[in-house]
Amino acid sequence: MKRAIFNELSKLSESQKGYVGALNYRYLNLCIKAEEASLLPVQVVVENEVRNLEDVAYAGKKEGDDYSLYVAPKFMDDLTPLSEAVLRSHPEFQQTIIKEKVDLGEEQGEQEVSYLRFTMPDVDDDRYDVLKQSADTFYDKCKVEMMAAQTEAESKFALLGADEKPEELDELKKAADEINKMWSKKRDELHDGKLQEIEEAHNLWLAGKKEEKDQQQESEAAHSMDAARRFRLNQDE
Repeated sequence: MKRAIFNELSKLSESQKGYVGALNYRYLNLCIKAEEASLLPVQVVVENEVRNLEDVAYAGKKEGDDYSLYVAPKFMDDLTPLSEAVLRSHPEFQQTIIKEKVDLGEEQGEQEVSYLRFTMPDVDDDRYDVLKQSADTFYDKCKVEMMAAQTEAESKFALLGADEKPEELDELKKAADEINKMWSKKRDELHDGKLQEIEEAHNLWLAGKKEEKDQQQESEAAHSMDAARRFRLNQDE
């Protein structure tokens, strides 16, 4: 089989891999739990220069807290630009400025430092609809792109394989089908996993709302019973 055909097979695989990788990246930016990758596109304007977040701050998660990202500026003057930059990329994040006293060593001693906490919002009814729609839209986009890459590859295979033996063309088709099947499966798994993640987060929010409602009803019932008891006591007197 011609080298050019093998090259096209390799290109097809890399192309499908790239589209699935892009889908995964988009899903990481549909934050349910805190995802450090969601900070990758953040661009910070410092002294009239656009810089990547990792160049001007330390960022990450804390053990035991799956729903928050923490961003600490390397220089305190950059706290506000950092805050603005993250919220430009993710306006849905809930921001808190945290101040702590930290021991900076013998020479500097204990000093108060400030850093940012970005908490992921609850998946309430409105956000649930937006997240599901976005997940489906990204999936459909990826699927169309992958189908286009497959069609383009098939056209090139037809031209390059015009003088190939039938059995070699069968092997070529089998190899291309395996590539498309593998990456289509990974694409579908990403989509199903994201929808499940959204569903679980929404159910968690619903459970919390139900618990609040139950507690409110219990409080109102107790208040009513207390009021009825006082009324009877007043009547007895």
